[in-house]
Amino acid sequence: MGFIYRKKNTVEKPRIIGVTGTGRAVGTTHLCVLAANYLCGACGRRTAVLEWNGHGDFARFGSVCTGLSEAEHCFRIQEVDFYPESAGDVLAESLHRGYEEILIDFGSLAEQDSQELLRCHRVLLTVSFSEWQMEAPGKTRSWEECAEKNGWLCLAAFGSEESRIRWNKRRRPAVGRIPLSADAFTVTQQVMEFMKTIL
Repeated sequence: MGFIYRKKNTVEKPRIIGVTGTGRAVGTTHLCVLAANYLCGACGRRTAVLEWNGHGDFARFGSVCTGLSEAEHCFRIQEVDFYPESAGDVLAESLHRGYEEILIDFGSLAEQDSQELLRCHRVLLTVSFSEWQMEAPGKTRSWEECAEKNGWLCLAAFGSEESRIRWNKRRRPAVGRIPLSADAFTVTQQVMEFMKTIL
């Protein structure tokens, strides 16, 4: 009796990475774009980024980078596909377009349904230790509890390093430091080393 060999399905499902922040202007979009450029440029992964908030940042930088006066449904910068002001239907379509990595910029955590974040394979939460935003990390336990319970990785791009260290000694979850990167479209060696540890 012969054996029947079945061809294994080698189609890889895309990994979905959610990026959100404890408030506005804490580096969420910057981190999202930086991570996408690392995954595509350094790792050779076919990558899409969805703007899942009403901030309109993607349309603005898309217009500047592509020279188009109006926002497109999708535009490409350095081989990464960006979808401005997208939602669940765009995610559903993207799952079948051959992407290996899909990053979602959720904007502020307070503006989102946490159930959507729970569907992500990994969530990066940006926190700020800038003096004018210091109330955000300690204002409510909700983000801390969400991060601890669901294993979200907390990171800070802005603010005092002393404050971040003090936070990590006294509070949970621990918050890592995002290396300085003036341009989210330029992946330096330092950024590459950092991204290896979080992605």
